[in-house]
Amino acid sequence: FNRNTTPISLTPAGERYVETARMILSLNDRLRHDISDINDQKKGRVIVGISHARASFFLPYVLPEFQRQYPGIEVRTVEVRSDQIEEYVSKGKCDIGILPFPLSGAYDLEQEIVCREELLLVSGTPLPEKARSDGQAFVNLKDCGDRPYLLLRKGHGIRSAVDVLFLEHEISPSHIFETTSNETAYRLSSVGMGISIVPESTMMLSHAVSVPFCYHIGENGFFWKIGAVYRQKEYLTKAQRAFIGLLQECFDEQILPEIQREIKAPENV
Repeated sequence: FNRNTTPISLTPAGERYVETARMILSLNDRLRHDISDINDQKKGRVIVGISHARASFFLPYVLPEFQRQYPGIEVRTVEVRSDQIEEYVSKGKCDIGILPFPLSGAYDLEQEIVCREELLLVSGTPLPEKARSDGQAFVNLKDCGDRPYLLLRKGHGIRSAVDVLFLEHEISPSHIFETTSNETAYRLSSVGMGISIVPESTMMLSHAVSVPFCYHIGENGFFWKIGAVYRQKEYLTKAQRAFIGLLQECFDEQILPEIQREIKAPENV
Protein backbone atom coordinates (compact mmCIF):
# COMPACT_ATOMS: atom_id res chain seq x y z
CA PHE A 1 0.00 0.00 0.00
CA ASN A 2 1.00 3.59 -0.58
CA ARG A 3 0.42 5.14 2.83
CA ASN A 4 1.44 8.63 1.73
CA THR A 5 -1.97 9.22 0.13
CA THR A 6 -5.32 9.93 1.77
CA PRO A 7 -7.01 7.53 1.66
CA ILE A 8 -4.23 4.97 1.23
CA SER A 9 -3.92 3.53 -2.26
CA LEU A 10 -2.38 0.55 -3.97
CA THR A 11 1.15 0.72 -5.33
CA PRO A 12 1.76 -0.68 -8.84
CA ALA A 13 2.85 -3.93 -7.17
CA GLY A 14 -0.32 -3.95 -5.09
CA GLU A 15 -2.49 -3.40 -8.16
CA ARG A 16 -0.80 -6.35 -9.86
CA TYR A 17 -1.33 -8.48 -6.76
CA VAL A 18 -5.08 -7.67 -6.69
CA GLU A 19 -5.42 -8.31 -10.43
CA THR A 20 -3.74 -11.72 -10.10
CA ALA A 21 -5.81 -12.59 -7.04
CA ARG A 22 -9.00 -11.88 -8.96
CA MET A 23 -7.80 -14.11 -11.79
CA ILE A 24 -7.12 -16.91 -9.30
CA LEU A 25 -10.60 -16.53 -7.77
CA SER A 26 -12.16 -16.60 -11.23
CA LEU A 27 -10.22 -19.76 -12.12
CA ASN A 28 -11.32 -21.30 -8.83
CA ASP A 29 -14.96 -20.53 -9.60
CA ARG A 30 -14.62 -22.08 -13.03
CA LEU A 31 -12.99 -25.19 -11.54
CA ARG A 32 -15.84 -25.47 -9.03
CA HIS A 33 -18.39 -25.25 -11.85
CA ASP A 34 -16.50 -27.86 -13.90
CA ILE A 35 -16.42 -30.28 -10.98
CA SER A 36 -20.09 -29.66 -10.31
CA ASP A 37 -20.94 -30.63 -13.89
CA ILE A 38 -18.75 -33.71 -13.69
CA ASN A 39 -20.70 -34.78 -10.63
CA ASP A 40 -23.96 -34.59 -12.59
CA GLN A 41 -25.13 -31.58 -10.61
CA LYS A 42 -25.86 -33.69 -7.54
CA LYS A 43 -25.29 -30.67 -5.33
CA GLY A 44 -24.53 -27.00 -5.60
CA ARG A 45 -26.36 -23.69 -5.81
CA VAL A 46 -27.49 -21.01 -8.20
CA ILE A 47 -27.47 -17.43 -6.93
CA VAL A 48 -29.93 -15.20 -8.79
CA GLY A 49 -30.02 -11.40 -8.61
CA ILE A 50 -33.58 -10.24 -9.15
CA SER A 51 -35.95 -7.51 -8.00
CA HIS A 52 -38.51 -8.34 -5.32
CA ALA A 53 -41.46 -7.85 -7.68
CA ARG A 54 -39.91 -9.92 -10.46
CA ALA A 55 -39.06 -12.70 -7.99
CA SER A 56 -42.69 -12.93 -6.85
CA PHE A 57 -43.76 -12.98 -10.49
CA PHE A 58 -41.37 -15.56 -11.97
CA LEU A 59 -40.26 -17.90 -9.19
CA PRO A 60 -43.59 -19.64 -8.42
CA TYR A 61 -43.57 -20.88 -12.01
CA VAL A 62 -39.88 -21.67 -12.37
CA LEU A 63 -38.74 -23.13 -9.04
CA PRO A 64 -41.02 -26.21 -8.83
CA GLU A 65 -39.86 -27.49 -12.23
CA PHE A 66 -36.24 -26.55 -11.52
CA GLN A 67 -36.27 -28.47 -8.24
CA ARG A 68 -37.78 -31.46 -10.01
CA GLN A 69 -34.96 -31.46 -12.53
CA TYR A 70 -32.16 -30.55 -10.08
CA PRO A 71 -33.23 -31.65 -6.60
CA GLY A 72 -29.73 -31.21 -5.18
CA ILE A 73 -29.24 -27.67 -6.41
CA GLU A 74 -30.18 -24.84 -4.05
CA VAL A 75 -31.51 -21.61 -5.56
CA ARG A 76 -30.70 -18.46 -3.61
CA THR A 77 -32.00 -15.02 -4.52
CA VAL A 78 -30.41 -11.66 -3.90
CA GLU A 79 -33.38 -9.31 -4.16
CA VAL A 80 -32.23 -5.80 -5.05
CA ARG A 81 -33.27 -3.01 -7.39
CA SER A 82 -32.70 -3.58 -11.10
CA ASP A 83 -30.02 -0.87 -11.27
CA GLN A 84 -27.93 -2.80 -8.69
CA ILE A 85 -28.13 -6.21 -10.33
CA GLU A 86 -25.49 -5.53 -13.00
CA GLU A 87 -22.95 -4.58 -10.34
CA TYR A 88 -23.77 -7.63 -8.21
CA VAL A 89 -23.30 -10.00 -11.17
CA SER A 90 -20.10 -8.27 -12.27
CA LYS A 91 -18.60 -8.61 -8.78
CA GLY A 92 -19.58 -12.27 -8.50
CA LYS A 93 -22.21 -11.77 -5.80
CA CYS A 94 -24.73 -13.43 -8.16
CA ASP A 95 -24.30 -16.07 -10.84
CA ILE A 96 -27.20 -14.76 -12.94
CA GLY A 97 -29.12 -11.50 -12.94
CA ILE A 98 -32.69 -11.02 -14.17
CA LEU A 99 -33.52 -7.46 -15.16
CA PRO A 100 -34.99 -5.26 -17.91
CA PHE A 101 -32.93 -4.32 -20.96
CA PRO A 102 -31.12 -2.32 -22.17
CA LEU A 103 -28.18 -2.58 -19.78
CA SER A 104 -26.26 0.43 -18.53
CA GLY A 105 -23.09 -0.59 -20.37
CA ALA A 106 -21.01 -0.04 -17.25
CA TYR A 107 -20.06 -3.72 -16.92
CA ASP A 108 -18.91 -6.47 -19.27
CA LEU A 109 -21.85 -8.87 -19.17
CA GLU A 110 -23.33 -11.46 -21.49
CA GLN A 111 -27.07 -11.12 -21.99
CA GLU A 112 -29.95 -13.28 -23.15
CA ILE A 113 -33.57 -12.24 -23.64
CA VAL A 114 -36.02 -14.07 -21.39
CA CYS A 115 -39.29 -12.45 -22.44
CA ARG A 116 -40.96 -9.42 -23.94
CA GLU A 117 -43.47 -7.79 -21.60
CA GLU A 118 -45.99 -5.08 -22.39
CA LEU A 119 -46.26 -1.91 -20.34
CA LEU A 120 -49.84 -0.66 -20.01
CA LEU A 121 -51.29 2.72 -19.17
CA VAL A 122 -53.67 2.71 -16.19
CA SER A 123 -56.11 5.43 -15.13
CA GLY A 124 -58.95 5.70 -12.65
CA THR A 125 -60.96 7.75 -15.16
CA PRO A 126 -61.50 7.17 -18.88
CA LEU A 127 -59.03 8.67 -21.35
CA PRO A 128 -59.49 9.65 -25.01
CA GLU A 129 -59.20 6.22 -26.58
CA LYS A 130 -59.13 4.62 -30.00
CA ALA A 131 -59.84 1.05 -31.08
CA ARG A 132 -57.30 -1.30 -32.60
CA SER A 133 -58.20 -3.78 -35.32
CA ASP A 134 -58.70 -6.44 -32.60
CA GLY A 135 -61.17 -4.18 -30.78
CA GLN A 136 -58.90 -3.39 -27.82
CA ALA A 137 -58.41 0.19 -26.69
CA PHE A 138 -55.26 2.23 -27.05
CA VAL A 139 -54.32 5.81 -26.29
CA ASN A 140 -51.78 8.24 -27.66
CA LEU A 141 -49.88 9.83 -24.80
CA LYS A 142 -50.22 13.28 -26.34
CA ASP A 143 -54.00 12.95 -26.03
CA CYS A 144 -53.84 12.48 -22.25
CA GLY A 145 -53.58 16.18 -21.54
CA ASP A 146 -51.90 17.60 -18.46
CA ARG A 147 -52.88 14.81 -16.09
CA PRO A 148 -50.53 13.91 -13.22
CA TYR A 149 -48.39 10.78 -13.54
CA LEU A 150 -47.60 8.19 -10.89
CA LEU A 151 -44.12 6.89 -11.70
CA LEU A 152 -41.26 5.02 -10.10
CA ARG A 153 -38.29 7.06 -8.95
CA LYS A 154 -35.19 7.56 -11.05
CA GLY A 155 -32.90 4.52 -11.05
CA HIS A 156 -35.66 1.95 -11.55
CA GLY A 157 -35.69 0.16 -14.88
CA ILE A 158 -39.27 1.01 -15.72
CA ARG A 159 -38.69 4.72 -14.99
CA SER A 160 -35.84 4.72 -17.51
CA ALA A 161 -38.12 3.09 -20.09
CA VAL A 162 -40.92 5.60 -19.42
CA ASP A 163 -38.53 8.55 -19.62
CA VAL A 164 -37.44 7.35 -23.07
CA LEU A 165 -41.12 7.04 -24.04
CA PHE A 166 -41.79 10.63 -22.94
CA LEU A 167 -38.76 11.81 -24.88
CA GLU A 168 -39.90 10.05 -28.05
CA HIS A 169 -43.36 11.64 -27.79
CA GLU A 170 -41.98 15.04 -26.72
CA ILE A 171 -43.96 14.94 -23.48
CA SER A 172 -42.90 16.70 -20.30
CA PRO A 173 -45.40 15.99 -17.49
CA SER A 174 -45.90 18.99 -15.22
CA HIS A 175 -46.71 16.89 -12.17
CA ILE A 176 -45.17 13.55 -11.23
CA PHE A 177 -45.79 11.65 -7.99
CA GLU A 178 -42.84 9.32 -7.41
CA THR A 179 -42.85 6.01 -5.58
CA THR A 180 -40.59 2.96 -5.28
CA SER A 181 -43.35 0.45 -6.05
CA ASN A 182 -45.22 -0.41 -9.25
CA GLU A 183 -47.98 -1.80 -7.05
CA THR A 184 -48.38 1.54 -5.27
CA ALA A 185 -48.50 3.44 -8.57
CA TYR A 186 -51.06 0.98 -9.95
CA ARG A 187 -53.36 1.10 -6.92
CA LEU A 188 -53.19 4.90 -6.66
CA SER A 189 -54.03 5.30 -10.33
CA SER A 190 -57.03 2.99 -9.91
CA VAL A 191 -58.59 5.52 -7.51
CA GLY A 192 -58.02 8.47 -9.81
CA MET A 193 -54.82 9.94 -8.38
CA GLY A 194 -53.18 10.06 -11.82
CA ILE A 195 -51.90 7.94 -14.69
CA SER A 196 -49.47 5.09 -14.16
CA ILE A 197 -47.50 3.03 -16.66
CA VAL A 198 -46.93 -0.46 -15.29
CA PRO A 199 -45.93 -3.91 -16.56
CA GLU A 200 -48.56 -6.58 -17.14
CA SER A 201 -47.01 -8.52 -14.26
CA THR A 202 -47.91 -5.73 -11.80
CA MET A 203 -51.56 -5.86 -12.81
CA MET A 204 -51.53 -9.63 -12.47
CA LEU A 205 -50.00 -9.59 -8.98
CA SER A 206 -51.78 -6.55 -7.55
CA HIS A 207 -55.41 -5.94 -6.65
CA ALA A 208 -56.69 -2.53 -7.65
CA VAL A 209 -58.74 -0.60 -5.10
CA SER A 210 -61.23 0.28 -7.83
CA VAL A 211 -61.53 -1.25 -11.29
CA PRO A 212 -59.23 0.91 -13.45
CA PHE A 213 -59.27 1.80 -17.13
CA CYS A 214 -56.39 0.07 -18.89
CA TYR A 215 -54.99 0.89 -22.30
CA HIS A 216 -52.32 -0.12 -24.76
CA ILE A 217 -49.83 2.71 -25.33
CA GLY A 218 -50.08 3.49 -29.02
CA GLU A 219 -51.70 1.19 -31.53
CA ASN A 220 -48.83 -1.32 -31.45
CA GLY A 221 -48.32 -1.23 -27.68
CA PHE A 222 -45.18 -0.41 -25.70
CA PHE A 223 -42.93 -3.31 -24.71
CA TRP A 224 -39.69 -3.86 -22.85
CA LYS A 225 -37.39 -6.86 -22.77
CA ILE A 226 -36.56 -8.79 -19.61
CA GLY A 227 -33.31 -10.69 -19.80
CA ALA A 228 -30.69 -12.75 -18.01
CA VAL A 229 -27.12 -11.52 -17.59
CA TYR A 230 -23.91 -13.18 -16.45
CA ARG A 231 -20.21 -12.36 -16.53
CA GLN A 232 -18.50 -12.42 -19.90
CA LYS A 233 -16.44 -15.56 -20.57
CA GLU A 234 -18.07 -17.12 -17.52
CA TYR A 235 -18.76 -20.83 -17.65
CA LEU A 236 -22.41 -21.53 -16.81
CA THR A 237 -23.19 -24.88 -15.21
CA LYS A 238 -25.94 -27.06 -16.62
CA ALA A 239 -28.16 -25.97 -13.72
CA GLN A 240 -27.56 -22.26 -14.33
CA ARG A 241 -28.22 -22.71 -18.04
CA ALA A 242 -31.38 -24.70 -17.25
CA PHE A 243 -32.63 -21.94 -14.93
CA ILE A 244 -32.44 -19.39 -17.76
CA GLY A 245 -34.11 -21.83 -20.14
CA LEU A 246 -36.97 -22.44 -17.69
CA LEU A 247 -37.55 -18.70 -17.34
CA GLN A 248 -38.00 -18.49 -21.09
CA GLU A 249 -40.21 -21.58 -21.30
CA CYS A 250 -42.41 -20.68 -18.33
CA PHE A 251 -43.12 -17.20 -19.64
CA ASP A 252 -44.18 -18.46 -23.07
CA GLU A 253 -46.09 -21.54 -21.93
CA GLN A 254 -47.56 -20.56 -18.54
CA ILE A 255 -47.17 -16.92 -17.57
CA LEU A 256 -48.26 -15.20 -20.77
CA PRO A 257 -51.45 -17.29 -21.16
CA GLU A 258 -52.30 -16.62 -17.51
CA ILE A 259 -51.77 -12.89 -17.98
CA GLN A 260 -54.16 -12.95 -20.90
CA ARG A 261 -56.75 -14.88 -18.86
CA GLU A 262 -56.47 -12.99 -15.61
CA ILE A 263 -55.98 -9.41 -16.70
CA LYS A 264 -58.18 -9.42 -19.80
CA ALA A 265 -56.89 -5.90 -20.33
CA PRO A 266 -57.10 -3.53 -21.93
CA GLU A 267 -60.70 -4.26 -22.95
CA ASN A 268 -62.49 -1.65 -20.80
CA VAL A 269 -65.81 -3.38 -21.35
